[in-house]
Amino acid sequence: MLFKTKIVTPYGIVWEGEAEYISFKSVEGEIGFLPERAPAVMKLVVDVVEIRAAGVVHTFAVHGGYILQERDMTTIITDAAERPEEINVERARQRLKRAEELLEISDSRRERARNQAKLQRHMLRIKLGSERWQ
Repeated sequence: MLFKTKIVTPYGIVWEGEAEYISFKSVEGEIGFLPERAPAVMKLVVDVVEIRAAGVVHTFAVHGGYILQERDMTTIITDAAERPEEINVERARQRLKRAEELLEISDSRRERARNQAKLQRHMLRIKLGSERWQ
């Protein structure tokens, strides 16, 4: 049994298809969805989302957002979702270094939170982008 799935960003639909299984990390922890699961809405953290469809695992770096599970449809709404092959690891390393520098000199709680979020996104990019070469 399969269920419709799509990943939506402000720039459009990143992926759409029929999924067998979805695994992700929410603020409650790591979770997986199978077809005909009870409806749910969960907040996503910056982490990897894996979608198994037609025997192939599609991997995405998801930058937070929400996942909405209905009986036969799952929608992931996020600011950004990147495939490993779209990630420039060297650029992510440079931006990670800059985010670390900015975090050290952040004055306000708001700046620290913003720079901490940048740090998490760049670390995820490096992790996922580096894995494709192993």
